[in-house]
Amino acid sequence: MKLSRLILTAVLVGTSVTGTMLPSQVAAKTLEEKKKERPVEVMSERVGKKVAEAIDLLTANEEEGREADPKGAIKLLEEIEPKKEFDKAYLAQLIGKLYAQEGEYKKAIDKIKYAAELDVLSWDDQAGVLKVLAVLSLQEEQYQDAIDYYGKWFQFTEEHDPSIYTHLALSYYQLKNYKKTVEQADLAIKYAKEPKADPYQLKMSAFVDTKNYKEAIKVCVAAIKHFPEDKKWWVPLAQFYLMEEDYARALSTFELSDKQGFLTKPAHYTTLAQLYSMYGIPYKAATTMQKHMNSGLIEKDAKNLSVAANYFHQASEYKKAADTYLAAAKISKDPEHYRKVGDLLAIAEEYKSAVNAYEKAIELGSQKEANIKVALIEAHFYLGNYKKAYSYARESLKNKQYKRMAQGWIGYIRDTAQRKNVDI
Repeated sequence: MKLSRLILTAVLVGTSVTGTMLPSQVAAKTLEEKKKERPVEVMSERVGKKVAEAIDLLTANEEEGREADPKGAIKLLEEIEPKKEFDKAYLAQLIGKLYAQEGEYKKAIDKIKYAAELDVLSWDDQAGVLKVLAVLSLQEEQYQDAIDYYGKWFQFTEEHDPSIYTHLALSYYQLKNYKKTVEQADLAIKYAKEPKADPYQLKMSAFVDTKNYKEAIKVCVAAIKHFPEDKKWWVPLAQFYLMEEDYARALSTFELSDKQGFLTKPAHYTTLAQLYSMYGIPYKAATTMQKHMNSGLIEKDAKNLSVAANYFHQASEYKKAADTYLAAAKISKDPEHYRKVGDLLAIAEEYKSAVNAYEKAIELGSQKEANIKVALIEAHFYLGNYKKAYSYARESLKNKQYKRMAQGWIGYIRDTAQRKNVDI
């Protein structure tokens, strides 16, 4: 995982998060003693002049029409042959930072590592090179090196820096050490002056990767308290509730996400519709599907139309269910869709349209022809087409499954036709 250039540059030029010192008075005293024992040196005059020249090259001069020349500065500094340990260390860390700013991270690491190992820089500079080494190692995806350098930095400074705990959490996550990821993320959260999203994200990712959805839920709930308007917590929370089969909370979380405009994918709304159906709100399930098919978010294909139709059927909205199945049928040419249209229109007592749908199903080669012919008996009977009803009833006598039903219809049709003086 590459760090942003902005973060990297901030570290390289010396900007750092102010750490919180260990609360222990003894630890603070020991640290103060360590600082006092640290030698304070200055560059030799010869090296200092060359460094000043290099720094001048790093600064653009509009009056002279000169642009900043970091490569020239590096070349000048590389040519210096220092004798003092301090000069060597100072030059190495300076050259290393310039290499890093130029994107040459491996060269930067070699130089700054050399400066750190000499261990003669001032307190702040020594702490700085250890931190830069960790950041550069992270940049180069050398995660164990990053962990080691951050460990040296903490041992040296004894500071609790939440940004460093976050980087450690990231490094451990990349190494798939999820227990350590969570530990470091918790420290980042603990010592942060203001809540930051990254530690929560890393902690959640660690639990997801280990399929520990109960803990992932806790992380999302905690994060939402601090970042209620950030959608990246809401939808995962709803999905984790699904994983844990806590469908009631999944539904309520999806609904809250929808109200805030956080649902943006087709799967979000198809899942929401399924949950409405599961909790006995099929009409809302159907209208949810319908709304987002009409908007174009959910594809208006035969499969999705069929799902919406089924929800309308569950809601006893038979005409709407039939119309939606018919839309699916026109796309799919599936006889089963036409059969369902017929069944629903028959329930809605729209027998003429039901007959048309049934006949289309048979025409398309339905595997349930016998079932459809029995349905056509009823449809034609209530349309007053006693002759056709009788014909389908006679045909149905050939089917063992429907023979008794057909016999019943035959008698009933005869009696009705005779009573109404209709020839069958």
